[in-house]
Amino acid sequence: MIVEPDPLTWKEIVQRLSDARYFWVHTTSPYGAPNATPVWGVVLDDAFYIYTESGTRKARNLRANSRVIVHLESAEDVLIVHGHLDYRGHPSAHQEVVSAFARKYDRPEEAPFLPSAPFFDVLYALQPLHAMAWSLPDTETSTRRWRAGREGPAGDVSGSPAPSSHTDAAGAN
Repeated sequence: MIVEPDPLTWKEIVQRLSDARYFWVHTTSPYGAPNATPVWGVVLDDAFYIYTESGTRKARNLRANSRVIVHLESAEDVLIVHGHLDYRGHPSAHQEVVSAFARKYDRPEEAPFLPSAPFFDVLYALQPLHAMAWSLPDTETSTRRWRAGREGPAGDVSGSPAPSSHTDAAGAN
């Protein structure tokens, strides 16, 4: 008899994103070409945020298609989240998020790369759709899944964020 592991919860996903220091974000160009970029990220009020410059390939891709995959850098303790990165405006309009980045990335050599730097001009928040996680060496019994809006074992939706309409999701003016 195969025993299914408990479903992954949004609370667990948020904790894993909070604890991680580095992430990979995968976007797709308007022509279908994939692009993977290492990024910094923070969680604030159960939402995951990243930032960039509007002229980067990542930002240009997001203007055309907000769908992304975000994952931790580890290949042994895996978390992969599929969703949309919704444009939230200039980082300076979200001081609580900028402060969260400054608290997390507090090494002196990191300061020039924080979202308070003038050249970083777009902020995004992840609107997750589904996720999966597993750990080596036993992927078969450790693989767990989560889907936005799906009821958890306690009858709630596992703290999942509200869905977004994804209109103007990548900062189109």
